[in-house]
Amino acid sequence: MNDYFKYRYSTNIEFNLKLGTHVAIIGNSNDFFLETLLNKDDKCNIFIGDKEYTPENKFYIRKLMSFVLYKHLNIFVGETVRDEIAFGLESLAYTKDDINELISSLSRRFKLDHLLEKDPNSLGASDKVKMKILSSLIIKPNVLVIDNVLCELDYIDKLLIFDILDEYVKNQGVVINLTRDMEETLEANRIIVIHNKTLACDGKTLSVLNEEKLLKRLGLGMPFIVELNKYLMDYGMIDKYHLTNEKLVDALWK
Repeated sequence: MNDYFKYRYSTNIEFNLKLGTHVAIIGNSNDFFLETLLNKDDKCNIFIGDKEYTPENKFYIRKLMSFVLYKHLNIFVGETVRDEIAFGLESLAYTKDDINELISSLSRRFKLDHLLEKDPNSLGASDKVKMKILSSLIIKPNVLVIDNVLCELDYIDKLLIFDILDEYVKNQGVVINLTRDMEETLEANRIIVIHNKTLACDGKTLSVLNEEKLLKRLGLGMPFIVELNKYLMDYGMIDKYHLTNEKLVDALWK
């Protein structure tokens, strides 16, 4: 499968992502990385598919790449949740019937159907995040960029959203999750560490999480369940990683 999303910043950072990838990006340069995605500068080259992100292609690229930004979590364009979700579809010239059908279906999936006529400002933080992600996914982007908002989800909603993101990735979407929460990296199939605007580490999730000395040197902790697995392996209680509570309990009871 060919690379779909390609990113290079000067000689410091370069990586490619295939369709059907969920990558967590961590480190002290997430704000810098996000800024280059939103407002590409001369040192940065970004390709989506066979199109380079240039001023001429900006509108086309923005149709393929959608953003859920922490700084926009309390900024709304609609008077109701329904209006907020519909905004992107209206700008893409969807018919009213198609918009209503999509909103009805997806709002149930996101457990927001009972809030459609509410003022977005009245929602709690977790529901606002779900609404913002729904508003981004409903326009069917190929790349979804999430900026440090999943931490605002409550436990049940976080399980729901990661399940929805898994479906999106299985359907060949690309998730780029910029996060400060190491626990969220466990949901990704790849981790990229960017430190001081330089690529410090890149690889499959467990491979990167095994770089314990590097991560600690960069001021990054370890997900609790990974530390627990390491402890149990040191004492011979398990012989491989089990990265969910259920799998770990099952392994310990065998």
